[in-house]
This record gives sequence, structure tokens and C-alpha cells, in this order.
Amino acid sequence: MKVSILIPVYGVERYIGECVQSLMEQTYEDIEYIFVDDCTPDNSIQVLHEVLDKYPKRKSQVRIITHKENKGSGCTRQTALDAATGDALLFVDSDDYVAVTVVERLVDAMLSSHADVVDGGYAIVANGATVEEHWPLHVSHDKYLKTILCQNVEPNRIWGRLIKRALFVDNNISFTQGVDYSEDFSVLPRLLTFASRTWVDECLYYYRDDNPNSYTNNISTKNAISFLKSQQIVGEFMMKHEKWGDYRMATEIGWVNVWRFARRFGIDKQLIDEYFTLKPSRKSTKLLTSLMKSYVPYEIVNFIYKAVRRVYLL
Repeated sequence: MKVSILIPVYGVERYIGECVQSLMEQTYEDIEYIFVDDCTPDNSIQVLHEVLDKYPKRKSQVRIITHKENKGSGCTRQTALDAATGDALLFVDSDDYVAVTVVERLVDAMLSSHADVVDGGYAIVANGATVEEHWPLHVSHDKYLKTILCQNVEPNRIWGRLIKRALFVDNNISFTQGVDYSEDFSVLPRLLTFASRTWVDECLYYYRDDNPNSYTNNISTKNAISFLKSQQIVGEFMMKHEKWGDYRMATEIGWVNVWRFARRFGIDKQLIDEYFTLKPSRKSTKLLTSLMKSYVPYEIVNFIYKAVRRVYLL
């Protein structure tokens, strides 16, 4: 099985060396590496070349694609995806790093289980230390998709999972230009509606939480719009799904989270009205949405929201 590792590059001069070293030292051989330079303003590409020079046996497996203009993380992921020729994909952010066995372990699980998506455990690291570890959720596929749709229970990450490329190609699923914050959520639930899933209970990916340039650490108006677009994409997709009745409650709990997000980060209501037009239809989610929009203190509304979500996912 050939694996394509897809790595966007922007503003990661301080971190990319460790990332590339961990990728070049993989114990698995049949890999193509696709780096996409999104017009990085620093010396990230120079550092990339310096590390690659230390691994001459891997150099023929590496492609570096350069955007003529900055396009954002969503388009950068799509550029890498369009260039990929592997049977399976592994997304890696260039400010993170991985275990040298990550590809081997995930491929073994995919081949033995015939699953379309394989999760591994990951660690959050900051300033050289592990902050916390996360392990794959051991639940049925149906419950896992509902958990992802509810949001903020299980991370909706695209990175660190081995995903069959055919899921994207055969189902016409892609990243969207302008969706650079929450871009992972914009594709993951859609992929999961077509996929089977398994997991490996090993810590295989190291997510860096100390990069101040990360989208995760910057909730600007631009990022808020990106988040709203992501929610709209997934919501419209799920409403057309043949099992919409099964997933409606989970999806609408996710819609309530839009207003929760707005309360938490002070997002203007007009912005939501412009970019997110979906409305809940169930009595419980209608009530939760009204409470989120009201002047009831956030702590109280948030407690009620979490309680409803917890009961639903039991």
C-alpha cells in the first residue's frame, strides 16, 4: 500500500525541522511526501531542504509544490490532495511531528481490518513537554459520527488519521477555498458517512500547542467566517443524506454550538445571519438555540447545553 503524506508549509521555520526529520525516518518504505509551500514568508523551505539533504534515500519520494500566491490552509490541503497518488493519505501539519512508526502501524491496521479510516492516539505538546494524551474513541461507527457532528466531544481533526484516498475521490469531497479555520470539520463528517473506521491504541502523533501563528490560536473575524462556512457545508450535506433522520439531532446540536461559539468569542449576530442560515427543527435544539441567543448567563446556558449533549450521546 502506497501512502501519501500531505504537509502544508507556512510560517513554521522554528518547527518544520523536527517535523521533516520524523517523516524521513519512517519505518515504512512506500511513501510519497508532498509539501505545499503556501508562500511562507520565513525560511521554512530552506530548513526543509537542509533536512532533506540528510536523507538522500528519501529525496526521490519528495515533491515540493509552491503556490504563486497565499491561498490559506484549506486550499493548501487541497493542492496536496490533488497531487497525491497513494492508496491512503496521512495529513501532517508542519509544526507537528510524528512517531517514526506512525505509517507502519496505521497501514497494518488498515490492511488487517479493511477499514477506510484508521485513528491513532496523539499527544498535545507545548514547550517540549507532553501536556496531555488522547486515545481513539472505542465506539460503533454510527455513534462516532454522531459524536463528531455534536462537536467538542471528540476532536474533529483530519491530521494523524490514515484515510483511503478513494473516500475523497469517489465521493467528490474536497476542502473549500476560504475555509481555513475549522477546515477539518468541513470534510471529516462527510468522509465518515461513507467510511468504516478502526483504531490503534498507541500515541503516534504529536500536536504542537505552542505555535502562536496557528489558526487554532487566532479567532479573528476571518476565522469566525471560516468556522461558519464550515458549519454550513456540513449541515447542508447532512440534510441531503439518506439517513438524515438518524443524524438530525446530532447535527442540530452542532448548530447550537454555532451560537455557543458566538457567545464565547463575541461573534456578531449579523455575521452568523450572513454565513450560517440553517435553523434547528427539533423542540430541544430550538430551545437551546434560543437560550444561547438570550441574556441568560453563558455559564448557565453552557451547562444546560452540555447536559443535553451528554444525555443524547449516552
